[in-house]
Amino acid sequence: MRGKILSRNIVYITMKNNKIIQTKTGICIDDFLAYGIRGEKYGVALIVNPEPCETAAVFTKNTAKAAPVLLDIEKLKKGGKFRAIIANSGNANCCTRTGISDAEKMCEIASEKLREINLNINSDEILVSSTGIIGRKLDVSEIEKLINKIKINKENYKSNSNSLDAAKAIMTTDTVPKEISIVHEGIKIGGILKGVGMIAPDMATMLCFLVSNADFEKEELQDALKKAVNDSFNMLVIDDMSTNDTVILMSNRKFKCSYGDFCHALNYACVELTKKMARDGEGATKFLEVEVSGAKTKDDARKGARAVISSYLVKSAMFGENPNWGRIAGALGTVIEFDFQKTDVIFESGEKSYCVVEKGEVKDLAPAAEILKNREIKVIVNLNSGDKKATAYGCDLSYGYVKINAEYN
Repeated sequence: MRGKILSRNIVYITMKNNKIIQTKTGICIDDFLAYGIRGEKYGVALIVNPEPCETAAVFTKNTAKAAPVLLDIEKLKKGGKFRAIIANSGNANCCTRTGISDAEKMCEIASEKLREINLNINSDEILVSSTGIIGRKLDVSEIEKLINKIKINKENYKSNSNSLDAAKAIMTTDTVPKEISIVHEGIKIGGILKGVGMIAPDMATMLCFLVSNADFEKEELQDALKKAVNDSFNMLVIDDMSTNDTVILMSNRKFKCSYGDFCHALNYACVELTKKMARDGEGATKFLEVEVSGAKTKDDARKGARAVISSYLVKSAMFGENPNWGRIAGALGTVIEFDFQKTDVIFESGEKSYCVVEKGEVKDLAPAAEILKNREIKVIVNLNSGDKKATAYGCDLSYGYVKINAEYN
């Protein structure tokens, strides 16, 4: 991948001869509006389109699903189109007796607010998400107070500051807001995301809202989203699976395009957002990327990459800048069969690369230790047994992570 700055607002990125343009609008592409506000306890974000949008979504597989997840699943089952999303940080609205009614009330509050700009959006056309601490009743009155403070209008929705405000509003232990906007062959995709902890395969305490102009039916959007999530968010591991994982994709269907081009662009956007989460992992000092190649099957490659990136021993070794390849081999062996005598283990950072294990033969570790001093590290494990590969994303395990989660309240 190579990037070339063209102006303050546009970056060309070449991938397999396909040009993807990064823009600076965040989630505010085309006619999508965004608003956000933070208070002392909560943050609230609104994402809106004046017209009904085709909508797809992927949620947590945790059986202890939060109320907003359960409500959204039921709404989507009815097959309608949606025009808005309301999301809050500060409270997960999970494992409480009034969770569903509180989530419904949030949708009603959003509906009332949007009437200020003459958008008659029914609460049934609004999806809802929450993130924060589990097991405490959501203070809906605080949500209402915050949303009523938003200065809502149609004139400034093109401003990146609106997208940024929405991204900041949904942050919890995130240290930086996360957003993206791209154009590829006329296809526009914008998004905001939060998440740095409770991140594991099958997503996490992660809220991701994506919008597009691609003209596809719900079934095609859903299929494309599932594929993109499987190659991005579901290949990210920081710690545990959450109760509130949500990825929502809305499209205004204004641009006819190739399905292959759309999948390519959507996958790129999701992978880039995944990397932003990994870099901002709770207490993280290093961004980790693990590629397992030369596998017999795609499933083996995926399992292997996730096992290595999930290993607390590997993550701790990366924090300590210790090239302990044995932990990598051990993690692989817990999930797949492989021949160590065929295996290569390589550490990379920037332009520097060093093979610590070549076809089962162990090399001098000193050069690898130097590579691990860098902030961004890639571990490549070539099984040399096939042609399938997969990449997982994560971060190291530091003293800071323990402190953050020991004190989280």
